[in-house]
Amino acid sequence: MIKMISAFTEEIDDVEAAISEILGQLDIESSLMMNSIGILHCYYEFIDSGVVKTLSEKLPFDIIGITVPYVCLSGKTSSMGLMLNVLTSDDVSFVTGISNPIDEGGGNLAQAIKKLYDEVKIKLANDEKPPMLMAFGPFMHILRIDADEFVDRLSGFFPDTPIFGGFSYSEEIDFSNCFLLYNGDSYENVAGIIAFTGSVDPSFLTISVPEKNILGEMATVTKSTGNILNTINGISAEDYVMSIGLVEQKGELEKLYTTPIIAKLSDGSTIVRVCIGGDGQGGAVMGGHVPEGAKIGFTMLELSDTVSTSSEIAKRTLEILNSRNIIIYTCMARLDFLGASQRESEAKAICDVIGDTACFYLAYTGGEIFPSKLPGGNFINHLQNFSVVICIL
Repeated sequence: MIKMISAFTEEIDDVEAAISEILGQLDIESSLMMNSIGILHCYYEFIDSGVVKTLSEKLPFDIIGITVPYVCLSGKTSSMGLMLNVLTSDDVSFVTGISNPIDEGGGNLAQAIKKLYDEVKIKLANDEKPPMLMAFGPFMHILRIDADEFVDRLSGFFPDTPIFGGFSYSEEIDFSNCFLLYNGDSYENVAGIIAFTGSVDPSFLTISVPEKNILGEMATVTKSTGNILNTINGISAEDYVMSIGLVEQKGELEKLYTTPIIAKLSDGSTIVRVCIGGDGQGGAVMGGHVPEGAKIGFTMLELSDTVSTSSEIAKRTLEILNSRNIIIYTCMARLDFLGASQRESEAKAICDVIGDTACFYLAYTGGEIFPSKLPGGNFINHLQNFSVVICIL
């Protein structure tokens, strides 16, 4: 059994007051069990003020997480808050590790992840295979790295192990101030994981957009390179989206950011992608790789679709909860789609459904890592866009 204890503060500048507020909510002297791990999500200014560093110095367990622009606990939401969630257990252990710095362009990505794997492997007892991992990373777009490659390489070191997590994000115009957080330090080019061992039986759920919202018929990806979607049905991606009326002229692919693409893969899994812009040669720069041969459909959304899908997945979560805890990551593209006037609506919809039924937390991220269970029972881990992903444990 895993117990989750949560703490929240919006006090950035007064370190002593912030630490006192957090420790008062945790009550660690009477709440902690044999093994514990802290998962931290916060606005980046908590690093500069010293709260992140001091918090790690005050607590007797590892703390790992990422900076994000929005956090939510039951009854508490903030765009400039800090949320610490402590997982504690007598029969589950938590092993952490971080990678070496990852070079821009990802030339040393394989070696950096190998170091991460080696660090965690040494800490695992008797060469034990963890039943699940949580993974955290910087915003890979800043490093000019396809986030799919990170997920795929990490999965290669931990085959058939479900990996759940997210990437840092900030709302700065240049995407600066995206950090991995680990034991009081912050990194712009380092990834980290938690390996769970022992008596843990997680469940995973995801939702994005209703398939009924797909425009017309599914199309086929005929050429893709990394996260560039080059051609669809044999013509350039730009020409294709113009042919179905999504943009009126060339050079407007960035307008598709809030028009998610559903992609069905040959292994039976489904991924969701958003278009970040054009590559200047007729291709679409996507939020992740879309493999050649995938069947894709562009969708049209209303604000109500984002809120209704969030409520739907929260209800499905309660149906299989079984007295466990809930971890929720949702994509920044969904928050952007809602706009300033409806910014709180998705988190509120989820909070209204879950209420006090379970301990949960929610954070908005720059890409979600989700383990899909294939028909044969094996897991395959994918990067997701424009999705809500949930881990119940």
